[in-house]
Amino acid sequence: MKLYKRIAALFLSMAAVFLLIPAAASAAGAIDLSRDVRLTISYQDEDVPLAGAEFSVYLVADAGENGELTTTPAFRQFNVDIRGRNDAAWKALARTLEGYVLRDQIEPTDSGATGQSGFLHFPTGDTKLTPGLYLVLGQRHRQNGFRYDAAPFMVMLPAQSEHTWSYEVIASPKHEKREIPDTPAVITRKVLKVWDDDGHENSRPREITVQLLRDGEVYDTVTLNADDNWRYTWTELDDDYRWTVAERELSGYTVRIDREGITFVVTNTYVPTSPPDTPTQPTKPSTPGKPSLPQTGQLWWPVPVLMCVGPAFVAAGLLRRRRKRDGT
Repeated sequence: MKLYKRIAALFLSMAAVFLLIPAAASAAGAIDLSRDVRLTISYQDEDVPLAGAEFSVYLVADAGENGELTTTPAFRQFNVDIRGRNDAAWKALARTLEGYVLRDQIEPTDSGATGQSGFLHFPTGDTKLTPGLYLVLGQRHRQNGFRYDAAPFMVMLPAQSEHTWSYEVIASPKHEKREIPDTPAVITRKVLKVWDDDGHENSRPREITVQLLRDGEVYDTVTLNADDNWRYTWTELDDDYRWTVAERELSGYTVRIDREGITFVVTNTYVPTSPPDTPTQPTKPSTPGKPSLPQTGQLWWPVPVLMCVGPAFVAAGLLRRRRKRDGT
């Protein structure tokens, strides 16, 4: 009986926390759209600064003063869900958009390289960053006999810090570190199609097309269907390159790409053909609605809770001291 009471108390406590999230976001007030936003990349291998690492940022959605997001024209063509229900969803969104950005050679909003202290401050030069949802991509970096592959990640600028919006944010990207071999290894990559369409299986297309990208360029194109169990394997790939995948746009479904070891899992979720009413602009952040394709009216309040557990550790403030250390 005591065990059941403890479990019940735990669930009640968790429920109370989630009930407080909208109130906390509401206390932050409206976003000041007239203010510039700043992002600092801190790229370190424990105590070793990773200098000269190149990063680019892409404005995926503009933010309204109440936290609603409107997808920018460059990303409106992609059937992705920017609602970010949990940490895994944010990581998948970044991974999905990475493939499209590289394949279509979308111009970044800003780009640059880390300094000797491993810091990179956005905006660079005369560029200006405006409030919104950004995708951050890093190129493969080689240093001291090792190679570093930064995980793509999403970041909201400004970020919610306690009961206010912070317009200066620090992000420390997670990365994969490997020793550079004398001879490039030969690797295998797989792709698996998953359908999230309960009750609408008859709406599935007979086949879908997946593109394998080598350092951002289309290396191979394959067709998946039920005959091959919606999967494919590439062998004899040169590990000296970065390999990603992109699915050709599929009408009526959103797409999400996860990476599980050597396998890219491409999930298509069925979108009802009858769209809901156009979402209204609330006076303060509240529970997100359920638009068929979340290109407008998407509220941001769940994000601050998830920001510190994604593919990058994100912190607000502390930039003045960091800039002094980097000599800027």
